[in-house]
Amino acid sequence: MEHEPLVSIIIPVYKVEQFLDACVASVTAQTYRNLEILLVDDGSPDACPTMCDAWAAKDPRITVIHKTNGGLSDARNAGIKQATGSYIYFADSDDTVAPTLVEDCLNAMSEYHADLVMFQFDTISESGRPLLSNYRHNDFDEVQILTPVEAIKKQVKAEIDGYFWAFLAPAATYRDTGFAFPVGRKIEDLSRICNVIGEATRVVRIPKVLYHYRMREGSITASWDPKLTRDWTKAADDREAYIIERFPELKGFMTLQQLNFFANLDYETIRQSLIAGLNINPEDADAIRRRIDRLSKTASESDEPIPDTLRELLGLLKLGVAKFADSAADALAAAPDAEPSESSMWLPLTKEQIAERWANTAHDGHDAADNDMTLAERFRDMREDWRQLRIQHIEAAEERKAERRAARNGVTFEQE
Repeated sequence: MEHEPLVSIIIPVYKVEQFLDACVASVTAQTYRNLEILLVDDGSPDACPTMCDAWAAKDPRITVIHKTNGGLSDARNAGIKQATGSYIYFADSDDTVAPTLVEDCLNAMSEYHADLVMFQFDTISESGRPLLSNYRHNDFDEVQILTPVEAIKKQVKAEIDGYFWAFLAPAATYRDTGFAFPVGRKIEDLSRICNVIGEATRVVRIPKVLYHYRMREGSITASWDPKLTRDWTKAADDREAYIIERFPELKGFMTLQQLNFFANLDYETIRQSLIAGLNINPEDADAIRRRIDRLSKTASESDEPIPDTLRELLGLLKLGVAKFADSAADALAAAPDAEPSESSMWLPLTKEQIAERWANTAHDGHDAADNDMTLAERFRDMREDWRQLRIQHIEAAEERKAERRAARNGVTFEQE
């Protein structure tokens, strides 16, 4: 390229000594060389601070920011403040990037006159082995050129994932708009993704896998807790508030899509979440019920009709959540100090029981057989993020078994 703008790559670092070298090595190996690499040591208690300094001594493009621990959002904000490049890219310190990531993105910007470039990604295990995945984000095989509104709609419908490492954006998007990640909260990507999309003039999506996302037990989404559930709700609220203020014509669309989001949290997802240890408590379940009621009322007063199948699923979800919340409250009252086991978790009704109860309620005169068909189709459609967590745990368990067997036989594994 005749003009080679400086690209700032911000990498927050915290307790990732096992993966940090692989991440930084993949960034320094970029075919595009005009980089400013900011390693933000977020008060990491392990060897990461020393490793960051060692990398800075080897590559003059690397600057290390040592700071007290404030979380991922705070670390990213610190990186933004110090970045001097024309473009900013975020990478997670336990992942790796393809060698042509920056070059491919800048070439796409030039070729398609875009200022925001998105790309595909794949998933790897802790040991770096490829994992099976089927993210809707990757479900395209030709270049897509989108307006900001079109891209926002795809993001809200989960056709574009809310990962900040899945795109390259102009630095002005972060510097000139008052942008900041929400400190003290997780799910920060979902909270701010549409703020970046909304400031673009043209978005291009290229069908190239340029990022390798590592699924590991120590990651934020793998260590789910009730606070994370609430942070997810806050993130969705932040996203909605920005979209409605920036694009008021999307208000009806946003209401309907929020309802679809809750409809997708069907019985099976809730059950699997509980078994996976996500610990949705009765208070959060009740909040979900109230939120559905409020959104349903708003949608009924708008010009966007709610599909009949969506109404059915919302009713089923409310029944399932209600059953779970009531059972959990009873169980806690009976044995407040007891620890729930996987086999005695406070689960909702079975899928068949919920369907039977719903069939016995008034629902606009629809035939029960039609409802069952709709449910069968819907229950097969699990959300990708929970499926990925299950894949991760299965992979990790299999790898541990293989390593134990090998250790007994005096065999060691070499990293690929």
